[in-house]
Amino acid sequence: MALRLGKRSDVLGAEVASRGTAKFGLVDAVKVSQMTGDLRILFSFAEACGQVCVPLPATLEGATDDVLHAMAESSREFAELCTEVCSGVADGAISDNELARFERERSELMAQLHRLGERVRVRHLAGKPPMARGA
Repeated sequence: MALRLGKRSDVLGAEVASRGTAKFGLVDAVKVSQMTGDLRILFSFAEACGQVCVPLPATLEGATDDVLHAMAESSREFAELCTEVCSGVADGAISDNELARFERERSELMAQLHRLGERVRVRHLAGKPPMARGA
């Protein structure tokens, strides 16, 4: 990993371990997360700031701006989240597995709400005159 970051391994080791004045910086943390696909640094940072990370779709699927379909999918995701919550609290306690399922459903709902927002924005722009779309 050190070579891919352009550092000596002892320097990277010191940064990660916070030995002396060496510190693992945000730019390197982003690079490592992108290279490895390991998002634990991101999740830890978000949690420390009282936030949550939500995977977002890279692009709209296809060329459609089907707002009603996206709204229906958002409703379905919300129903699945409600099912997990009700199932999890039915016995008065929430297990590790139930919490993991809840977090997954919550993330899927948030991603679907993002898709809905994108489709609403596409529809909004489509209603503007061509000269006003760039603004």
